[in-house]
Amino acid sequence: MSRVEHGHDWVFEHLAAYMDGDLDEEETREVAEHLAACTLCQRRLNELRSVEDAYASGPEEKPSAAYRAALVERVRAARGPRRYDLVTVGDLADLSDFRSEHYPVLSLYLDVSPPERENRKHIAKFKRLSREAEERLGTASRPYLRAFRSEVERLRDWLEHAYDGTGRGLSVFTSSEHGLWYAFRLPVTVRDRLIVSDRPYIRPLVTLADEYERYAVLLVDKKIARLFMVYMGEIEEYTEVLDEVVPRPKAGGWSAEKYQRHHDMHVLWHVKNAVEVLKQFYPAEGCDWLVIGGTEESLAELRAQLPKALREHLAGELSISLKAGADEILARVLEIERATERRVEAERVERLITTALKGGPAVLGLADTLVAIVEGRVMMLILEADFREPGFECENCHYLTMVERPACPLCGATMIPQVDIVERAVERALDQQAQIEVLRGKARTRLTEYGHIGALLRY
Repeated sequence: MSRVEHGHDWVFEHLAAYMDGDLDEEETREVAEHLAACTLCQRRLNELRSVEDAYASGPEEKPSAAYRAALVERVRAARGPRRYDLVTVGDLADLSDFRSEHYPVLSLYLDVSPPERENRKHIAKFKRLSREAEERLGTASRPYLRAFRSEVERLRDWLEHAYDGTGRGLSVFTSSEHGLWYAFRLPVTVRDRLIVSDRPYIRPLVTLADEYERYAVLLVDKKIARLFMVYMGEIEEYTEVLDEVVPRPKAGGWSAEKYQRHHDMHVLWHVKNAVEVLKQFYPAEGCDWLVIGGTEESLAELRAQLPKALREHLAGELSISLKAGADEILARVLEIERATERRVEAERVERLITTALKGGPAVLGLADTLVAIVEGRVMMLILEADFREPGFECENCHYLTMVERPACPLCGATMIPQVDIVERAVERALDQQAQIEVLRGKARTRLTEYGHIGALLRY
């Protein structure tokens, strides 16, 4: 029985020898015949030749689907329970859409960092916030007060019996009559407050979501790849992707050259496998930016293997040992995160101002921004973090304005005073699937000259 009749396994294992001319005439013929019919071995041979021709360029073929699926399953298995909740754009949009005509909506923000949880201090703070909120309700109707007290009891019961003690801050929204309940455990502290209104108070959450974007971090050396998520100042490791790599040869000569080539091939596959996991992980976890790192040689290969869609989100690179601890990795990534946020803020503010001054699709100042929001034209709303102004909103069509009017100019309905019309502008922009950029760095002083707020428009 000829060797080729054993199937492609023998050929697959001897492709390097075939490429190097180390097989005898009969073996070479058998491999050539097999290659003519086997696409898998053709692909393996192409990869071997590609590594020999140019290590950095590498082949384009992907690892097998089964191997990629197994790697992704390892990511999922390594995840473990979250200690905090990711706030998605969808969550913010759902909350901004919610309205209650007759029943209270309670929005609780509570600092639950370890010192604040000692001796049930967070429970005492909540009780004080509840008393103060009820005092502010003043002459509210009895049914409204009963509904308010019911929501307070619901929150207290959750804090005492259901809250698992994780996170450093809480953001909870409730309105039982409408089935509303959102509870977010945040890895950052928040200012204690309890807001009672006809809608969720989400501006602090919007600010946090804008400031703390999700960073995927992939570190690679010749044998190991480590994958992390950095979000809101915390780091979470998901998995290690460990591939067996042919040891580097220590001696020279023809045999050493072949082993070197095989070593490079396995390193290339290892990097490609890590990128495959990243391609699955990045969109599934809603990541905003990517940081890559490792040794210099592995970084070069990793950079070359990144698809365009991921390269466009590359925020920075780290030259770092894969033995580094999570705290060291986090500190390095946070430096990149701060620089990226300030750079993006500055770029967006300059784009806004330049476009508006040239008469393009952009507006500056609160009055014109409100008009653009009412017309549904906002693509990106840009504002200073603490900018607030009173204003008015139509109770029917939700027309927004800074100027008091006896009736809505669009539908004639009553205009309702708003303590903070900027808050309503943010919520309406979210309703329109607009991006929100909240400025906290030096770029905010640049926008101050033009009215503290503006928007890039769709048209």
